[in-house]
Amino acid sequence: MTKWKMDIPGFLILFSYFGLTAAGVLSLNEAGLNLAANGSVLLAPSNSSNTYNLSINLTETSSSDCPSLNNAESLSQMELIKRLTDSCRYDNLNPPTSYNKDGEVQPLGVYTRFYIYVMKNVESSTLQFMVQGLLQLRYQDPRLAFSSLVPNRNQPIMGETSLKKMIWVPHIFLTNEQTSSVLGTSSPDELTTIYPNGTVLISTRLQATLYCWMNFAKFPFDDQTCTTILESWMYNTTLVQLRWETENAVTFDTELQLAEYNLIGSLTNESIRISNGSHMSHGALVGNYSTIRFNIMLTREVGYYVIDYFLPSIMIVCISWVSFWLQADQTPARTTLGCTTLLSFITLSLSQEANLSKTGYVTMSEVWFLVCTIFIFGSLVEFAFVNTIFRRNNNLELKKRTTKYIVKSTFVPHIKKHRRHGYKRTDSTMSTTSMDKSCGGPNNTVITIETPIIIGGSLSREDSAISLDEQDESSSNTSGETPKEKPPQTFATMTPKEVSLWIDRKMRFVFPVAFIVFNALFWTLVYCL
Repeated sequence: MTKWKMDIPGFLILFSYFGLTAAGVLSLNEAGLNLAANGSVLLAPSNSSNTYNLSINLTETSSSDCPSLNNAESLSQMELIKRLTDSCRYDNLNPPTSYNKDGEVQPLGVYTRFYIYVMKNVESSTLQFMVQGLLQLRYQDPRLAFSSLVPNRNQPIMGETSLKKMIWVPHIFLTNEQTSSVLGTSSPDELTTIYPNGTVLISTRLQATLYCWMNFAKFPFDDQTCTTILESWMYNTTLVQLRWETENAVTFDTELQLAEYNLIGSLTNESIRISNGSHMSHGALVGNYSTIRFNIMLTREVGYYVIDYFLPSIMIVCISWVSFWLQADQTPARTTLGCTTLLSFITLSLSQEANLSKTGYVTMSEVWFLVCTIFIFGSLVEFAFVNTIFRRNNNLELKKRTTKYIVKSTFVPHIKKHRRHGYKRTDSTMSTTSMDKSCGGPNNTVITIETPIIIGGSLSREDSAISLDEQDESSSNTSGETPKEKPPQTFATMTPKEVSLWIDRKMRFVFPVAFIVFNALFWTLVYCL
């Protein structure tokens, strides 16, 4: 009898050859196949006296293909991790699972720590900043525990990218990133550490440019909060949950320096993001995904802006007030001074606004520059006003020489009227009222002469009033009557030159006081709101 040995695939081919099915296994003897006690199959054709023995090892299982861990003490680290992560024992597509006391599956907790040693380019125009740091992810994978296999080995297994590819690692991404990359010279700086109890620590040195949604309502006295958001990409909260480390979750290098901002500190937060049809930020689209974030709190250094913008703008506004000490007829000097200060201030404000992103709301810096521009423009308008008054030909008649009547008469000039006494004002007028003594008139003849005196082509009312008083006194002394008291003056007169000088004197006080009040309100809003 000839014995044939066949393997399992050959045995399956033989079954196919004889047209065997699951229901036709009972006809093995009819086909000349005899199952031996040792697990081999004997082939005996019905038309032949020879018997063929097909020795097929049916007792071998798949466990024979899985590398043994019995001699783990003698294995190297690389060989040990290869056997632990063999496909017969480890599936790197599925996260490790853990169970609670009730036997329910618990989500895997991934604990995160971020160490930042470089932070720069906090740009107001592009609303972004750049960070460099070390991101660490820590989680428990019982499938990689080797403390029971190698009790004498207390050192963890460490490797780089090749070790990371052999095990399951959580897929974490930065939600608000513009660009990101893993740093490294010849290879990416990624370190994977597996501890004997199955704890896995993934350390990655990365650089990321992140968006920072800033608010410039109080610029340049603003405080900004730049947020970094990390989320799970593939696994929802039923499988993976991100958490911050309880101690030193986010730390900064002690030598970290920022050019424009001062670092106050950071705040951490854990939340859940719902992904659905309207908010698609994950690969699976639908589900609840774990989210962790940390906020970096920054305050802007205002020393640069105070020295380069606010102090020069205050000086320019004060220079524009010099025109109040110049006479109203000095048109070239006052015009040149006003236009130069206005153009200089506009240039200063444009250079400052060029570094700021265009916003749909008003900032504190825009309020400052707008009000300062109004003050400079107001000094130009004041010069145009007093120059117009200075060039008037007629005098200004007032009831009283006070601010109320001067301002009222300046803005609403009245038409020149005749005096109330009924005398016609001519170059030489004499009104005589006489009564003949023979008619029994009790009074003597009174002659009143009003003679205007021309000085420099204009009439002087004060001199004419003095001459009239002298004539009244002489006439009263002649008639022997007691002089009566002079009635109070009801009208005052100011020349255009006097009005323009009066306005300039008032503006020397009004403009500085108004600017001081504005500064008090502005700096109160900046530091108290």
